[in-house]
Amino acid sequence: MMNLKRDILLLLKGGAIGVANIIPGVSGGTIAVVLGIYKYLIEAISNIASDREKRKEYIIFLVKIALGAVIVIFLTAKLMKFLLENYNIYTNLAFVGLIAGSIPSIYKSHSDMKIDLPTVLSFLVGAGIILFFEFAFPHAEKKEGIDVAFYLTFNSGLMLLIAGFFAGGSMIVPGISGSFIMVLMGQYYIITSSVADRLITPLIVVGIGIVIGVILFAKLINFLLNKFPKQTFYFILGLVTASLYSIYPGLPTEMLQIIIAVSITALCFAVSYVIGFKER
Repeated sequence: MMNLKRDILLLLKGGAIGVANIIPGVSGGTIAVVLGIYKYLIEAISNIASDREKRKEYIIFLVKIALGAVIVIFLTAKLMKFLLENYNIYTNLAFVGLIAGSIPSIYKSHSDMKIDLPTVLSFLVGAGIILFFEFAFPHAEKKEGIDVAFYLTFNSGLMLLIAGFFAGGSMIVPGISGSFIMVLMGQYYIITSSVADRLITPLIVVGIGIVIGVILFAKLINFLLNKFPKQTFYFILGLVTASLYSIYPGLPTEMLQIIIAVSITALCFAVSYVIGFKER
């Protein structure tokens, strides 16, 4: 009975991480920290290939987390697609609030966040990456993109694979959302629609990228957070701060709509801030 409870609890925790990873601005890594499984999650991903004694234990743990995440993602994808198609400005402003609310949490993630030249450079590199995607792909996340039929070609498949790689890596970083990496690379609407419409091929392609990204980034992040924690968190701050410019959709034109939009943004900011506060 105790094992069953633990299994159900792990599935629910995986589901919570899954919900976080389909909402740009909410960090799956942050949720893992809040739920008390982040350290073991990084350990399992980083050592699953090298630690033969605990490999089976790691695999069972990761399968339960992944299963819970996948189930919840499929259950909520249609809702996200509906919101993006019918309430695009409000939905994107909600994303803005969620992302902005995570910034204080990232800044306080390390005890020594004193500004110096290395931290400034780290911040600028992180911001530069996001702005590069914004200017290199200026129509990546416009409203019209969601209504266009998606055809899997070599180029579109390669973009999905690359986006999956970086999104997979960012999913395990507290304070940064894998799904907003998808937004920034113009693939979020494609993946949301594919999940909602049960289009398997694009999901397989992006899934391969995510798995590779999670494994490689887990090792890299583990190393960077241990060796250069302050610079790494400033790099993440640069990513998150610049993303606000990238996804800001503007405000509606009518006063009532503006009030609703501002209220949604403020509410989502508060939710994200509280999650980050609990993490700290």
